[in-house]
Amino acid sequence: MTAQRILIVMHEKPDGDALGSALALRLALKHLGREVTVAAVDAPPESYSYLPHFFKIADGFKPQDFDMAIIVDCGGWKRTGFFEDDELNIDWPTHLAVIDHHATQKLTPGIHLVDPNMSSSAQLVFYICEEWGVPITQEVATCLMTGLSTDTGSFKHSNTTAEVFRIASRLMEAGASLSKITQNIYLGRSVPALRLWGRTLNKIKQDRELGMIFSVITKKDLDECGANLEDLEGVIDLMNTVPGASATMLLSERDGEVKGSLRTNDPDVDVSKLAAIFGGGGHIKAAGFSVKKD
Repeated sequence: MTAQRILIVMHEKPDGDALGSALALRLALKHLGREVTVAAVDAPPESYSYLPHFFKIADGFKPQDFDMAIIVDCGGWKRTGFFEDDELNIDWPTHLAVIDHHATQKLTPGIHLVDPNMSSSAQLVFYICEEWGVPITQEVATCLMTGLSTDTGSFKHSNTTAEVFRIASRLMEAGASLSKITQNIYLGRSVPALRLWGRTLNKIKQDRELGMIFSVITKKDLDECGANLEDLEGVIDLMNTVPGASATMLLSERDGEVKGSLRTNDPDVDVSKLAAIFGGGGHIKAAGFSVKKD
């Protein structure tokens, strides 16, 4: 790699895999002597503030300042939130790369390291570190374990393979604290968050013909609970535990748009196909979309 100044961009509303993968890649590239900037259009959730260099994530950049740009855990350049479409109609660096594991990758410009068989983008970054001979320090291990844990549903989803456990074991040997990750991401719930979860569960409906479970959260719900959108994190996974449900959908109202989150445990259902109808995407068992509607 000849590039010296490298930009790493995540998808909008970054989750644990996006943050963990991007920050681990930053550490790997810094080890190789590169100048690295990590950027996200939205502020990352505070629940991930334990991640090393979390507070160095930027919300803007000048493309001309870099030799190379990499998007991580993102199905297309549009999903970074920095562009109107997938056409890179600004003065981008010559070298572009994509590191991702989403089945709905749009194959936008750049070299593609994309494998939908991976549990997470963090798994791909782990292999990249091995290939480059980058040491798995405690900081790198913490970032990668965050990505593995969040995208496997804390090692509960069907993408949790023997290889995932091998990598997790290696990361724990390097100093990753699974208990810290669990406490920050899964167990730390504020009173407003619990009120919002209660509101979400109270509004659940079931379409027996389709076999779907769904709920809707409006801005009014957020205001009345004193909560924010980050407090919804994880509630859809609880909704998805209803026996016999073919799929679960949570709609949440945002500024000028509605976000849909989809989950399924049914081996015959691919929710990424449903998300794609609305311009979204994701994984077979977990996907999402956003529409410009009220």
